[in-house]
Amino acid sequence: MTSFSNNVVLKARGLSKQYGTVQALDNVDLDLCGGEVHALVGSNGAGKSTLVKILTGAVVPDRGNLTLNGKVFAGGDTKAALDAGLACIYQESQLVPALPVIDNIVLGRHPTNRLGFLNRKAQRETVVALLSRHNLQLDLDIPVQALPPVQQKEVEIAKALSLNARVILMDEPTASLSHAEVEKLFRSIRGLREQGVAILYISHVLDEIFSIADRVTVIRDGRVHLSTPIAEITKKTLVDTMLGHQLATEVTATHQHARSSQQVALECRGLSKSGYFEDIDLCVHNGEIVCITGLVGAKRSELVRALFGAEPAERGEILVYGHPVKIRNPLDAIRLGIGFVPEDRRQDGLFMGLPISANTVMAYLAKVTHLGMLSQRLMRVIGKKQIEDLDIVPPRLDLSPRALSGGNQQKALLGRWLAGDARILILDEPTVGIDVGTKANIYSLLRKLASAGRAILLVSSDMEEVMTIADRVIVMAQGRITGTFEGAQLSQEMILRAASGEVSQ
Repeated sequence: MTSFSNNVVLKARGLSKQYGTVQALDNVDLDLCGGEVHALVGSNGAGKSTLVKILTGAVVPDRGNLTLNGKVFAGGDTKAALDAGLACIYQESQLVPALPVIDNIVLGRHPTNRLGFLNRKAQRETVVALLSRHNLQLDLDIPVQALPPVQQKEVEIAKALSLNARVILMDEPTASLSHAEVEKLFRSIRGLREQGVAILYISHVLDEIFSIADRVTVIRDGRVHLSTPIAEITKKTLVDTMLGHQLATEVTATHQHARSSQQVALECRGLSKSGYFEDIDLCVHNGEIVCITGLVGAKRSELVRALFGAEPAERGEILVYGHPVKIRNPLDAIRLGIGFVPEDRRQDGLFMGLPISANTVMAYLAKVTHLGMLSQRLMRVIGKKQIEDLDIVPPRLDLSPRALSGGNQQKALLGRWLAGDARILILDEPTVGIDVGTKANIYSLLRKLASAGRAILLVSSDMEEVMTIADRVIVMAQGRITGTFEGAQLSQEMILRAASGEVSQ
């Protein structure tokens, strides 16, 4: 333990939590000290989220105990955690977008006068004093939704401080921030540290951890494998500890195969969009599955949305089968034979109020239109074929997608592009929220499509998925490509190193 050991604010001992047969946490010890930034790192599924839920009172541990500010904290009570001085700033904003900054800071705790009416004067005086004390500069009267992401994080910090929080958990706080905004947020975090606040900083971005953290704890498979001052560890040791020795000899993907064609189906050169991604060069061949992976904030989704025209790039060139093209909107992409399965299939992909038959043909209405009228017969014929080819269950054309499981929803969305014979398929996190068995079915389907000559570009955060399905892996970090791997190079260790910012072209 470092010199921080005499100032422990939160102490966790022997925390364990099991869900069914999965041991999410196993005998975890953790100390958070006043005036330090303590980084918590680990791969997806390591147990970080479960630990945060226990610390914030959202989940009761099976075993173990917590002490907060010298008092035993039973857990399982989020209000008790807040009252005891522990607040959490999540990756997704917990603010009310339409309300002004001043109301968000004291939400639910507005000062009132003797008659019970809102005391605006006292509210403003309290908030102004709070911001001054912590050197935060915010326009109190502007709606939160009008603020840039970094200032929204500062509002959440101010809200935590208004609760007299002495412990603040920050879960991937820089995921939506630019480099300049990250530095601005770090200045606020350092200010909190100087005032004695204990900060648990959860991030996948190793450069950030070495920049902001005083100590780091590595959790893997639900256990703490390392806890040390940041000055006493190298990035290589940190990555090795996150991965575990069993991955040191990782071999190439089991389903890797030689691509069926040398023809480049989709290519981009120097593709850039300010604040999102810069100088992206990539290509996908016919018969090839290329995975884009990386950590939170890598801007992978923004890149593939640009390739489909949903959020067009500002500079650079896109080529389809060797010909330069302009993709200004999704309709341009569809006409070029490109299909896109978005990350949020329910919100951005499927029409939940329409039957599967209509969803299947939605991108190619001209194929089912006769004399200006939609042909229900043609819709049924095309929909029936996709249900049979993709084994969508239950096999009913009249059902809404909301009646299907996540895996069958994804099949229905993929069927839309197969119905139009799209030769280039872009899929963003296609197996999120899908059970293991259905994942295997989708992998088999994608491999079958690639073997038939389609070009597939797939975004995935699931390392096992990447290693299973990819012929080639492109790694992104903070909007840039930091590694491209195939064959003998394709290992989890190399991918994770590149994802943390180590360029390995």
